[in-house]
Amino acid sequence: MTVKVAITGTLSIPRKSAAQLIEARTSARFVDGVNYDVNYLVASRFDTNKARRAAKIGVTVISEAEMMDFIQRGEFPENPKPIRPEFHDPFRVEEIVWTEEIQPERICFLEYSDIDGVVTQRFIRLSCKGRGSNGYDYLGAFDNERFKTFRADRILRCEEL
Repeated sequence: MTVKVAITGTLSIPRKSAAQLIEARTSARFVDGVNYDVNYLVASRFDTNKARRAAKIGVTVISEAEMMDFIQRGEFPENPKPIRPEFHDPFRVEEIVWTEEIQPERICFLEYSDIDGVVTQRFIRLSCKGRGSNGYDYLGAFDNERFKTFRADRILRCEEL
């Protein structure tokens, strides 16, 4: 595992020199930004955006003195990287269990309010109903030739033609 180290704020030595020391005297690698692949952030100040982000995502924040101690020892101790949160998209079709298939499909006029409150009107071919793993009910329909899902609580009007 390659330990990755970032720096924020002004140190007693130029950042470029600190980066060279990290890479020349330890097996760690210097990186510019803070993300889920960084083990340590060397911070001279804790009120910078990088320091806040590091604290928020769980990167270990150390002082310049600790960095110099690790460089003198010749290694940064292995330190777990922050755990990247699992992305959960509540609108993924794979997470909807379709409980009712509508055969033949019904042509309907649909008035729908999206997540931003934008209301659209369209003609659809209603083909199924189901429940998402997020607890919401859905309609599955074709809008032209493309299958789309519509959250039932956002449907303002659905009239069969």
